[in-house]
Amino acid sequence: MPFEIGNKFGGRTKGSRNKSTEIVKKNVALLLENNIQIVQEDLDQMTPRDRVNALLQFMKFVIPTQKAIEVEDVTTQERDEEYIQRLLEIPEENFVKLHERN
Repeated sequence: MPFEIGNKFGGRTKGSRNKSTEIVKKNVALLLENNIQIVQEDLDQMTPRDRVNALLQFMKFVIPTQKAIEVEDVTTQERDEEYIQRLLEIPEENFVKLHERN
């Protein structure tokens, strides 16, 4: 049977979980659960900075990492220039009417 667009052969279906990742997560969780007393003793001996870093590393296995989002920084001057440009595009007769209302 020749390849046709839309046919998928093998692999995971869209939206299904990666089995190997699930296995690793479960085993890490079991490792921590079985050694929680030792882990706690090690954390107690660490400096506060190292302890926080270690806890942050553990949290990566529990809490999903969020994607970074980009925020476009528009300065006040750019916004003002854009506003003035839009005002200049308003026909004069409409601008007079707007001005008279206020």
